[in-house]
Formats: sequence, structure tokens, C-alpha cells
Amino acid sequence: MATNNLPALKSALNTESVKNKFNEMLGKKSAGFITSITAVVQNSDLLQKAEVNSIILAAAQAASLDLPINPNLGFSAIIPFSDKKNNRCVAQFQIMRDGWVDLCLRTGQFEYIANEIVYEGELVEKNRFTDTYVFDETKRKSNKIIGYMASFKLVNGYRKTVYMTVEEAKAHGKQYSQTFKKGYGLWADNFNAMALKTTLKMLLKKFAPKSIESIAKAIESDQASFTGDIDNVQPIYVDNSKDNNNEDVVEYVEVEAVVENGEVIDTNLISSDNVKKGDDKVEF
Repeated sequence: MATNNLPALKSALNTESVKNKFNEMLGKKSAGFITSITAVVQNSDLLQKAEVNSIILAAAQAASLDLPINPNLGFSAIIPFSDKKNNRCVAQFQIMRDGWVDLCLRTGQFEYIANEIVYEGELVEKNRFTDTYVFDETKRKSNKIIGYMASFKLVNGYRKTVYMTVEEAKAHGKQYSQTFKKGYGLWADNFNAMALKTTLKMLLKKFAPKSIESIAKAIESDQASFTGDIDNVQPIYVDNSKDNNNEDVVEYVEVEAVVENGEVIDTNLISSDNVKKGDDKVEF
């Protein structure tokens, strides 16, 4: 596994085929976006160990959706992942919470989209048979968190809401995160943020119109690595040891980045020093 891929990355980004592809997707913004790829990798010791092609293809997915990859902006990120079975490090593309919201609003088909913590008393009405929920922040009784909601309404009047109790969110985290089961990782350290993101992604992946090309593309590419070349990209889900053709499996694998000062610094994703004995992989 290479210890520093920056020279090879800069060389690859300077090839005409790569520059032309990013220019095709981003036009005048392409030069700045290519520079941001180098900057993101330069600020991450972990990404400097990842295969160059996987970084470029992950970045290309972000470019195709017109999402910045600076993780501090909160739209999308390129995340290093240790594929121990094949003894390599690859880059994954991940859409962050604000990126999902931005993609939805950009379509012009969403009247609103909400993703909030629910406190005791704020859930006024719940009917699982009609799939209706009524929330009222003026009814809050305390600062005790009871759940998490995500909701949208389309301009045509169609609306959907997903609500998870704290207990349901914990059960979800323990089912799909090996680290949370053992008491560490992002589900343990940033539970509210992970629960919010989970409800939002669940809402969009289940109920957002799949006829919207950008949303369908985002659902397919989120939390994937990619193989092929810049003109023929295929997603692979290396963070999942189960059958990747099973939509329910792919949908709920949770991976997240910890960012400090512009650098992805969560070493649980890549460093065996932080993986407890017996772990084949680390999920968040």
C-alpha cells in the first residue's frame, strides 16, 4: 500500500482525458474543482494511502452532482476505507447531510425538507396506519430527546415523513455498526448527528421520486467506491461484506467522516491501530 500518492494523483489529474471529463461536467468550475481534489488529499494522511484511481472516480461522482468535496462545507466528502480483504485502501464518495438537502431543493420539486431532533412533548400526533405525524415545538415539555424526524413536501402536494424513536435509532446503529456494538465510533460519540442523518437518508431513499435523475444517481453513488475509468464508472460497496445486490443491505450501512480543520481525521476508517482484535472491518 502506497504511503503517499500525491505525485501520482497530480500526474493523473493533469492528463487530458481527466481534465476534459471534469470540464464536461463542471465547465468553468472544473479547474477549481480539480485543485480541490489535490487539496483534500493533501490535508489527509489517510487519503494519501488510497488508490489514485478510486480518488479520481469518487471525485468525479461529486462533480457529476455538482457537490463540493471540502468536508468542512458539509455537502460531500471523499473518505478513505481500508479494504483488508484485498489489502488495499480505496476512496469512497459520501454525501453529507447538507448535500442531500441541497440536491433536493435544487430540483425545484421540493417545497420544503426538514430534518430535526424531536423533544418530549413535540410529537403531538402519530398514526402509523395513515403514516401521519404532527410535530409542534411549542408543546415541548423538556429537553429530553425522544426521537428524530425527516420530512419533505413536493410542490405537487405529495409529502412523506420518517420518524425514529431514540430506541429505534439505537437499535439501527447497533445492527449496522460494529463499532457501536462495542461502545466506540461515531454512533457512540456523535449519536444525534448519526441518527438525524439516518432518518434523512431513509426518507429520501424510500420516498423521494426516483424519476429525478440527480436523486437516483445520488442514491446509487453515496457511500460507494468506484472501479473502471473516468468514462466508464461502476460503483462497488467495499464497506459491506454482504451481498451488494441487496438494496436493504446497501441502504443502511452507515459510514461517516470526522473532520477537523479541513482534514478527515477518523483513523478508525483506515488504521488497524484503532481496530479491536477480531474486527474484519469498521462501520459507522
